[in-house]
Amino acid sequence: MMNITCNACGKAHKANAKIENSLRKLPSGQKLRLKCSQCGESIVLGRDILPGGGTIHVKPPEPPDTSWLADGDYEEESVVSDIPQAMVLVQDEKTEEQVVGALTGLGYRAETVDNVADAIEKMQFFEYSSIVMQASFDGQDLDENSFHELMSSMSMSRRRYIFYVLLGPQFKTFYNLQALACSANLVVNDKDTAHFGVILRKAIPEYEELFGPFMEELKVQGR
Repeated sequence: MMNITCNACGKAHKANAKIENSLRKLPSGQKLRLKCSQCGESIVLGRDILPGGGTIHVKPPEPPDTSWLADGDYEEESVVSDIPQAMVLVQDEKTEEQVVGALTGLGYRAETVDNVADAIEKMQFFEYSSIVMQASFDGQDLDENSFHELMSSMSMSRRRYIFYVLLGPQFKTFYNLQALACSANLVVNDKDTAHFGVILRKAIPEYEELFGPFMEELKVQGR
């Protein structure tokens, strides 16, 4: 006669012929539950784990595969899922390098796009914390730029979480009224892009200090 051991308290129970027959008649995939007489916990048994004799134990799951540790291979998306993303719409090579370097230095994962169409497509699939665009990007005037139109008409439930920066010779750096008129959070003159990292370190904390509590309250309200 077999012993059935309770995994909760370790008490051994004698399995009578009735229990053995019930186990053998169990349909595949179904389980038989017995109550431990000592602790009252359920002992779950299945036909597939019924040995020819001796003690019956429920087979635990296999430990996770850690062979990838030796190779150092891991999907990038899993590693950087909590890193804020930024999109850069700048065609001047030097300015792009300055902007990307500044964003990376602040902990962003910055990616660049070649044209407005690509930028609009990416907006359908990714959530960006910051977006930086040259006012003349893709050879379009700002007023006629379809990406800027997208940002300007975006619902506030999404727009309020994006720090939108415009670059151009027509802007006065840190001029909030000009930024507001352009539906942006910050405007930067081209001559100041060499100091873009310092500009962001000043502007972003001020933005978060001003709007952070408001946005947290909206989250609480589910808006």
